[in-house]
Amino acid sequence: MLNLLKNQNSRFKRVAALIDGEHYPQVTNDAIKKLKKEFNGDFCGIFFLGGTEKITTGSFADFFEDEVFVIKDLYEDFVRALDKFKPDLVFDLSDKPVVNSKKRMEIASLCFFKKASYMGPDFFFEFQEKEYKLKTPSISLIGTGKRIGKTAISTYIAQEYKKLGLEVIVVAMGRGGPPKPQILKGRDLDITPEYLLSLSKQGLHACSDYIEDALMSKITTIGCRRCGGGFGGKAFLSNVVEGSKIADSFKPDIIILEGSGSALPDSESHMNICVVGCNQNWHEIIGYLGIYRIMISDVIIITMCEKPIADKRKIEEFCDNIKKINKKAKIFLSVFRPLPLGDLNGKKVVLGMTAESLINEKIKKFIENKYNCKIVGTTFNLSNRILLKEDLSNFNEFDLILTELKAAAVDVLTSFALENGKEVVYMNNIPYFKSGKKSFRECLIKIYDDIK
Repeated sequence: MLNLLKNQNSRFKRVAALIDGEHYPQVTNDAIKKLKKEFNGDFCGIFFLGGTEKITTGSFADFFEDEVFVIKDLYEDFVRALDKFKPDLVFDLSDKPVVNSKKRMEIASLCFFKKASYMGPDFFFEFQEKEYKLKTPSISLIGTGKRIGKTAISTYIAQEYKKLGLEVIVVAMGRGGPPKPQILKGRDLDITPEYLLSLSKQGLHACSDYIEDALMSKITTIGCRRCGGGFGGKAFLSNVVEGSKIADSFKPDIIILEGSGSALPDSESHMNICVVGCNQNWHEIIGYLGIYRIMISDVIIITMCEKPIADKRKIEEFCDNIKKINKKAKIFLSVFRPLPLGDLNGKKVVLGMTAESLINEKIKKFIENKYNCKIVGTTFNLSNRILLKEDLSNFNEFDLILTELKAAAVDVLTSFALENGKEVVYMNNIPYFKSGKKSFRECLIKIYDDIK
């Protein structure tokens, strides 16, 4: 790893060291001397993370030539230390029990938040600046994982801005996006089941997020692709920068950049909104630098805030953890409910969703009561084509398939419906905010006023 550090010396101008009190101070001091020898830039300071087993008498800081910053509260003190020393690189000379794997992920998140890379004897988390900064007022809609409702939230935000009379463009990135950015003008295009199936037969991903955005919001969308996703959200292959430049060239009032899973757009926007699913495990969120995404965001939307997915205790735990990480962010709690894009009245319906199967009865009752239909079958296997086809074979008498535009909704469900003389209706998922629709709309208005 030190060889890598040598090769990166031209890039990293300032390095700081993390140390603990579980090593003898003299051993730590010798390690710092070795680090200084290998690093040709400025050594700017030491972060002491705790541990007292090997500390005996005298002042601990007297062992070192450089200033020592004692970290008591990780989130507050570590950020203050980064602001004070301003390192490009933080090198970790600590170890368990003071710093375990979970804490290292938190440290990596804090380093990324302050645009510093994080390295240890056999690991390297490299912070990379965004390749392109949007000129148009813009929002990045990012998330802490997959299947937490980012596209539904993005669609809702786009519709709210559209209602305000603003021209909106969404740049969406996905694992199945086109090789070159694809422009869809949703207001001019009739996105029918036949049209989507024709895309699927051409080998294209007909359920790509930019198609869903165009269908649900009737706005212009630009579809992009990505492959791979690092801990900090960096994709290995992406054409989002190209798509962002195209979006800028249209000169809309606002651009929404959609992340993909936990991957972040390669372009820099003016503000971030982060979606966190209450169906997630908090320790998993921390484990892959999810807290970095929370730290860089101005608004946090927690989705699926209802039983049986999440009880009051879990929702409060998420809110408390988020407030500890990012005190300034505004938090909104939400649940999703389906909005069919076609008529269900009096129909026998098969429902296709990617949602948690736990929510089955609640969603079923909602659709039946609101749209005067009968749900005769439900599948939550849109992401598993084999199981989805098995489910279809078990559904008998029905008139219509109601499905999210996700995963295999086109190449399996839509294809089945058209081949068997069944109707197919796509549905949007609408977020309902526990603080009220008005409160969230006011937040969106303030965001636009701040960035325009």
